[in-house]
Amino acid sequence: MRNTLFERALIVEDLDEPRQWLAELLPRALSSVRTVDCADSVASARQCMAAHAYGLALVDWGLPDGHGGQLIEELVAARPGAVVIVATIHDDDAHVFPALRAGASGYILKSQPAQVVVAQLHRIEQGEPALSPSIAARVLQHFRNDPLPEPPDVTTTESARRLSDREVDVLRLIAKGYKASEVAQLLGLSSHTVTGYVRDIYRKLGISSRAEATLEAARRGLVS
Repeated sequence: MRNTLFERALIVEDLDEPRQWLAELLPRALSSVRTVDCADSVASARQCMAAHAYGLALVDWGLPDGHGGQLIEELVAARPGAVVIVATIHDDDAHVFPALRAGASGYILKSQPAQVVVAQLHRIEQGEPALSPSIAARVLQHFRNDPLPEPPDVTTTESARRLSDREVDVLRLIAKGYKASEVAQLLGLSSHTVTGYVRDIYRKLGISSRAEATLEAARRGLVS
């Protein structure tokens, strides 16, 4: 079934060449996309958003009249379940983590070859985050190096106790990049059951995307 959430997408990029490049790649990556609107600033993006509530958006972080974090929050607030992907050249902590905290569901680097970007965007239709490998590695490394003290047994924390043992297993595998069908196979469950676990995990942790689930799993020491 075609995902109607993605029928109309928005690309926010101030430079002509990468904006056109992304506009051409997006329909190749996601068959559900029928219309791609483009904006070159925060102001022009808001004009588009006044007319449409976008289910999918690719947003550059550095824009001439603001930064992508402002738009990410507005796009997510405007349409529940919206998938907002940061498309940028920056792969440092100062950009990655503010973007994820603002509500971004993924983070891709425009410096990658076209076929790599297409493959990463295609993951969205499988319910997976569009994350460049270097970004995923940076997220995990960030929490491994987090100076804040973490208890050695994460199951003793208050938040972790809200997850059952099976939910912890599912969260760990999701954070490692497994699809729901693969998680089901590994745990000897049905895909429907795994989907239910994922829904309960998101509800209990107050998250809404696989990128946030990966952050939570890393914070709890479930992935290394």
